[in-house]
Amino acid sequence: MHFEYFKIFSDLVQKKSFSEAAKANGITQSAVSQQLRTIEKHFNAQLVDRSQKQFRLTQEGEKIYKDSQEILRLYDKLKQEINELGSMVSGTLTLASTYSVGIHTIPIYIKSFIESYPTVNIRLNYLSSTQVYDAVINNTADVGFVAYPQTNKLVEVETFMQEELVLVCGSEHKFARRKTIQIKELEGQDLISFESATPSHKSVMALLKEAAVSVKIARQFDNIEMIKHAVEINSGLAILPISSVRDAAEKNLLKLIQFKNTAYKRSIGVVTRKGKILPVSVRKFIDLVVQK
Repeated sequence: MHFEYFKIFSDLVQKKSFSEAAKANGITQSAVSQQLRTIEKHFNAQLVDRSQKQFRLTQEGEKIYKDSQEILRLYDKLKQEINELGSMVSGTLTLASTYSVGIHTIPIYIKSFIESYPTVNIRLNYLSSTQVYDAVINNTADVGFVAYPQTNKLVEVETFMQEELVLVCGSEHKFARRKTIQIKELEGQDLISFESATPSHKSVMALLKEAAVSVKIARQFDNIEMIKHAVEINSGLAILPISSVRDAAEKNLLKLIQFKNTAYKRSIGVVTRKGKILPVSVRKFIDLVVQK
């Protein structure tokens, strides 16, 4: 069985679509189906539950998918190490990031890195904060990016940015014409926030508690774009990093208000697996991020 079959099967599982897996590998949809049957025949096991309308793996399929990720990772690592013997920075660099950091912070680093190392293929996966740590620990991502980074015994974290937090409101809100505001003025206001378990929500609630300010949590979401949309339709206020709302403010979709007297910050960190020997492409990307 050819090595490429593992990649095609992996793409099929991740995209949950035969047509999308075919497109990603430059082959026909029927070729993807044929290669799936070849893998099933090789292992004498059904990998996809065809009795379900939605794409779903069997228990055997889950096992082969999990192990195929390790096979692909080792193959990429081998390619990188061979290339590094010739001082060539290439291969695949897999990044995992929370949505807000991945959308508004990381792209500038990716652009700069690709300009310097065009032979490196970069994959960026958007995950929850917990999933970013898991991806780094399980070696499905080379590097992770999170807000409010936290160390543990399995990962190393380096904070590389402190980003200003601002108050955001809709154009019809009573604060809409304000340029600055005291945090105490948020007393009793409706707040749109991230889900309770997220570091971003916990951090915002901590700074409000420190200022002895009580708010009403009107709505909670798992990504920053939904929060911005809720604020835009005047469902409440939000405290967000300035980079994530600057464009919307320039288009007058949202109003951006800076806090008076106290500058509140969101820390952003890069996460790597502790003790892991990082390929040269990963080291150079981290150096770019930390030093920029």
